[in-house]
Amino acid sequence: MSSEKWGPVRSLMFAASMVVLVCIVVVCFALVLYVNSGPKKQRGASNLTPRPVACGAPRALPSDHPTFTAAPPGSAAQGSTWDVLLSTTCGDVRIYLDGRAAPRSVASFVMLARAGYWGDSVCRRLTTLRAPTHFLQCGDPSGRGTADPGFSLPLENVPVDRTYHLGDVGLTRGDRAAATAGEFFIVHDTFQVPPGGQLYSVVGHVSYGREVVDFIADRGGKDQRPDGPPLQPVSVLDVSARQIL
Repeated sequence: MSSEKWGPVRSLMFAASMVVLVCIVVVCFALVLYVNSGPKKQRGASNLTPRPVACGAPRALPSDHPTFTAAPPGSAAQGSTWDVLLSTTCGDVRIYLDGRAAPRSVASFVMLARAGYWGDSVCRRLTTLRAPTHFLQCGDPSGRGTADPGFSLPLENVPVDRTYHLGDVGLTRGDRAAATAGEFFIVHDTFQVPPGGQLYSVVGHVSYGREVVDFIADRGGKDQRPDGPPLQPVSVLDVSARQIL
């Protein structure tokens, strides 16, 4: 066939090739959009659909709480992982504790949970986005920050980059250098402690029920304070711990 006759055929083949190429590009672009528009799994997030949150009335504080003469040995939790169910007046939160990363802190957490130390205690502090930290602090049987299990723990499993991620669970600290074993916090928004700032031990992360913490955090602090009691009162009803590994 002459080159004159091949000309239209080549033009048609080229046009068809371009159509196919454009279709491939469009399909690939649509696939990327679909994947990127899907829900993102964040650290501490659950794959389960968030539940609607409704809060009941806070409980009356206990008249007394268990105390101990010494912290449990780290060997009680070393190399193990734990599933913790935190029941509150705003719903349940499930927490994964990592005894491999923080054996002494996790052993303490499990002992206090099983002893009923946190029964009917209060979440007395919320630090909002206008504060240096962003967490909900719970586990105070006194309601005034004066309760003490009878021992303190040294810092353990502190993030090297001083960053506490959404859903992290850690132990709070008092004025002393040691970490206070009696209260714990749940991070509602990632934050980084500036150099020289107070650091905290990380014991695990939320595996389910983070919407409960989000619900409380979204309502902010009482009297619009960035660091103080949450506007939405919440009590810890019970904490149970089950060893996974």
